[in-house]
Amino acid sequence: EKIADLSFLEVLDLSDNDIKGEIPIEIGLLSKLIRLRLPYNGFIGSMPELGNSPDLKLIQLHGNRISGTIPKLNWVITDPSSFVTDCGNPSDFDQSLVCEECTMCCNAQGDCHSQKETDIQKVGIDDYTRFSWIFFACLLGVLCALALSLFAYDKYWTNRHVLRESIRRPSLTERDNKYALNAIGEGSVYQFFLGKSWLGWTIALATIGIQIFMLFVFVDGAEIDLSDDKTDLVYTWKCPRDQSNCEDKADLDWKGWAVFAILMAAHLLKDIINGSKMIVLSGKERHDRHARIRFFSGGTLLTSVSLFTLFVSTIYNMAIATSNTEIIMNSVVILFINDVDELFYETLVVINSRWVEGMSWEKGDDGKD
Repeated sequence: EKIADLSFLEVLDLSDNDIKGEIPIEIGLLSKLIRLRLPYNGFIGSMPELGNSPDLKLIQLHGNRISGTIPKLNWVITDPSSFVTDCGNPSDFDQSLVCEECTMCCNAQGDCHSQKETDIQKVGIDDYTRFSWIFFACLLGVLCALALSLFAYDKYWTNRHVLRESIRRPSLTERDNKYALNAIGEGSVYQFFLGKSWLGWTIALATIGIQIFMLFVFVDGAEIDLSDDKTDLVYTWKCPRDQSNCEDKADLDWKGWAVFAILMAAHLLKDIINGSKMIVLSGKERHDRHARIRFFSGGTLLTSVSLFTLFVSTIYNMAIATSNTEIIMNSVVILFINDVDELFYETLVVINSRWVEGMSWEKGDDGKD
């Protein structure tokens, strides 16, 4: 009760003293308080109101057993060390401490993570899952617009002085078919998109669905929700007992991201370029409507899966990679998903090679549109 008599107290630092019991509600009456440090004690119960301390610039309550919800203070200071509590996961309680305004959340292991809006939250998107669907919708719209523009250009500009008979020469269409097969991959189930077999298309679409499903597992793991114990988010910050500044202990630096960029380019750039070229082929007037649909579908899906793999690898490593070696290992695991189409194709060939040939462009279409 005598704490309330310290009306001019500006700094209250009782950190690491093994003090037990509830936090005195009288602390909330200290109108001149600027710094409140109570970490690494045995405080229990809830946090009292601090609305009578408008000059507070530092609140640190981590390393205790405070539960419930931290009262709102209209906190506007963005320094990561300015408002620290045990609002992270895993927690010592079934429900972790709720603190919407905290700048740093620590968990039961003493590891911490800064609590701030992600880039997508700043533009009004709640999580990466929703952003992923927006990404797919925007990508599909862009690719459709690109294909239509190329078709219009090819029809009304490039070929306006060329005879239609010469445009649709069998040699040109056959050359494009062979080029598309080479681009999409002869050893991949994606090649079934170039054929006319509905079963082949079903297998190829199912493979795409499996790959996207597997990638979404990593999207869920990358979600930055400090109240959710199911994400793979790694807490890399430490708030030492002997100082008020928290530090990020992650060892990931520019060298790790440079290797990441090299890996992504080496594994994905070819597919992105080939998929884009197939979309360009879908805009050629010399192909009939069914051929253009096959080229567009194969190119769009090949490009989309590759770009989505790049997106997932980036956000997942931003969430959990703590060292240069970790970012490499994480990237290799995610890139393996991009090879599932080839592995499925090899499995189908082992089961029945003639059946596979019947669904492919070479046998199913015989090089003709």
